[in-house]
Amino acid sequence: MGTGYKIKICGIKDLATLELCVDLQVDFVGLNFSPRSPRAINEVIAESLLQIRNKPGFPKLVFLFFENSVQEIQNLTARFQPDLIQLIRGDKFLTKDLWDHLTEKKSLLPAIRIQEKVVSDADLEPKSDLVILDSYHKDLGGGSGHSFPWEYVTSVKRPFLLAGGITPENVKTALNTVRPFGIDVASGVETDGKKDSNKIGTLVQNVRTL
Repeated sequence: MGTGYKIKICGIKDLATLELCVDLQVDFVGLNFSPRSPRAINEVIAESLLQIRNKPGFPKLVFLFFENSVQEIQNLTARFQPDLIQLIRGDKFLTKDLWDHLTEKKSLLPAIRIQEKVVSDADLEPKSDLVILDSYHKDLGGGSGHSFPWEYVTSVKRPFLLAGGITPENVKTALNTVRPFGIDVASGVETDGKKDSNKIGTLVQNVRTL
């Protein structure tokens, strides 16, 4: 399994991609419910995808929300019981009560959009076991395809997934530069807006052969 860097493939919309991620033994798969995202799915699609959740080796399941109502978040997570719930810090639709409740349950995967150098791990949701550090786009919670200056997070010690513009071509440089816990990739393994099985396979191979 190579270096042990964790891999999250986010924004999965079709069963073939999800099955590939299971077969490749990626560590996390993300389903996106944000109305802002081109990767958004609904409850019906989620149900069709998760018919294979009992398959041996199924990755940790992450539900991503951005500008969803609190009620929708609660309804979907109650029904499908994802392992982690990815919320974006600064989402105007979120309540402190929901954020704190999920933090306490250890089910929150906070995503923080980086705009300047991180000078203290204390700013990075220390009550959560893992965070995502992503690029900032004012209209998107993530998946913009743009990276941020990696030197902003080279001094971070706590476990995090590096997101924002990671591709099969630059993933080795990203990991060697930043040394994160793992990576979170959405648009970087797509062609014409759809998940590309060849790119996913190449990304996984490049991570595991470092």
